[in-house]
Amino acid sequence: MDKIPPAFERRCFRAGPLRSAAGWYGLAAVSLLLAGCARQPPPLPPAPAAPAGDAPVRREPGERAPVVPSLVEGRRALPEAVEPLDPLELAAFDPIMTSPTVREEQIQRRIDWWLEYWRGRSTAPFQRGLARMGQYQDFVNAELAKRGLPESLVYLPLIEANYYTTAVSPAGAAGLWQFMPHTARGLGLRVDGIVDERFDPFAATPAALDYIVHLNRRFGSWFLTLAAYNAGPSRVESVIRRHGGDHPREDELFTRIRERLPAETRDFIPKYLAAVQIASTPAYYGLPNPVKSPPVRFDTTAVEGAATLDVIARAAGVGEEEVERLNPHLHAGITSARGSTTVRLPEGRASGFGTRFATIPPHERVAWHIVSAGETLTHIARYYRISVDNLRAANPDVEPRRLQIGARLVIPVPSRALPPSD
Repeated sequence: MDKIPPAFERRCFRAGPLRSAAGWYGLAAVSLLLAGCARQPPPLPPAPAAPAGDAPVRREPGERAPVVPSLVEGRRALPEAVEPLDPLELAAFDPIMTSPTVREEQIQRRIDWWLEYWRGRSTAPFQRGLARMGQYQDFVNAELAKRGLPESLVYLPLIEANYYTTAVSPAGAAGLWQFMPHTARGLGLRVDGIVDERFDPFAATPAALDYIVHLNRRFGSWFLTLAAYNAGPSRVESVIRRHGGDHPREDELFTRIRERLPAETRDFIPKYLAAVQIASTPAYYGLPNPVKSPPVRFDTTAVEGAATLDVIARAAGVGEEEVERLNPHLHAGITSARGSTTVRLPEGRASGFGTRFATIPPHERVAWHIVSAGETLTHIARYYRISVDNLRAANPDVEPRRLQIGARLVIPVPSRALPPSD
């Protein structure tokens, strides 16, 4: 065994007695903690020296100087009051993080690569993702607890979308949990030209976690579950049947079929494991603790029929951008023409909203187009610079092949985006 620095040795052996409630895998956690004592994160590169001749920083009276970490034996030393917790200790009872397969050589090699990546050239984007995480972390944790799922899964949207609610991949996966449209619809989420609930973290999160529960029951292993979440359960099932042999469906099976999986899936689990380690204990890896955004707070109200978000914002007495931020799933900027739509408003703005909204005449709540001779939905959509799908979704009762002259069509754009009138 390599020589262990004293500070790291103290962290590794101070876990203390296990609680009886931890169950059988608490014993496995201890063995992993001991096994992990031979490893330590690769050292950070030295911090760049300040340019000579920099002017001293002026501070207001009473303002404290920031704490600047120094370098001690290649690792950033923290103020004495802050002792970073070893990520192995923090995850001592998480069934994903304590799996013996975490210690497999190739997985460890890729974990180390991702740790260096986020400590190096990608530190800033990673820190921004951690900051955004604060908006939804409490909600995701509560949903995990309801289902008895591992707490480390709160970091899954960090590697999926860097906690961007409106993230879209080149393949078309969208939202915090990066659902493809057909997967989202299969989980009961609405995805059409007006509403796309993949962008709604408060609708997509319960659906994603229910899906993870389903995958885990099917595959019986957390590594296989995460692989199926990334590559799709049918693909992972097919690889297991062809190349898994008679091996039980445990985490170790992932290492046996890994080379048969897509490259992204092979790296998905090490990337996830590294993200959990560095995001849960950034100080241990020499990174500053991020200032997380406050949790999203809002009130809800029901809006009957179609209305653009700028009209809703006017009735609520807030800026349109605030309503857009709270309702990313209303991606066409308009509520549904049929029935009512639940809309989120900044805290305190739902009171009296219905009364103020009712004073706005229906014909002023949306933009309208009167169909002229020779026009088709394609012509109209092109004129307003919107997609035909969005135009059809805003007018569900309109039959494109029976478009009548004089028919009134809802145009799903805010008034500021309308072309100038002739």
